[in-house]
Amino acid sequence: MALADLVVVLRTDLSDPQGELFTDDVLSRCILKGVYRLARDLELSLSVVNGEVVPEPEGETRELLLLLGQIHACQVMRAQTANAFSFSSGDKRVDKTKQPEHWAGLEEDLKAVYKQRLSEIKPGAAVSPEDYIITPGGLAPVIYDQGSELEL
Repeated sequence: MALADLVVVLRTDLSDPQGELFTDDVLSRCILKGVYRLARDLELSLSVVNGEVVPEPEGETRELLLLLGQIHACQVMRAQTANAFSFSSGDKRVDKTKQPEHWAGLEEDLKAVYKQRLSEIKPGAAVSPEDYIITPGGLAPVIYDQGSELEL
């Protein structure tokens, strides 16, 4: 499937059909990042060759790829709006300081949907580096008093 075709669908999912928020290059990068993450999470062989995602993602795999594209687009918008401002003059007021927070909230919501849908396809799949940590149980600290003898 062509990267350009995925960009068109992603643009629709992000409610940006006119390209006012995102350029094609930015959305292509978002999908590219999603391809490698999805390949790792589903243990598939996905790659981008000459502007095409190979092999062509279909069905739920394609939807997960687009969901990852949305997540990465939210990260881009968080970075773009990080320096948002608040301005008031007389009776007029413009406050854009909440934009990064709203993009972060949408990103977290989309991550939760991705994690849930991924677990339906591949139960037990880890979707973030934190999920790969194994914590053994029954650990307790060992405390030695100064001057105490060790018995062997």
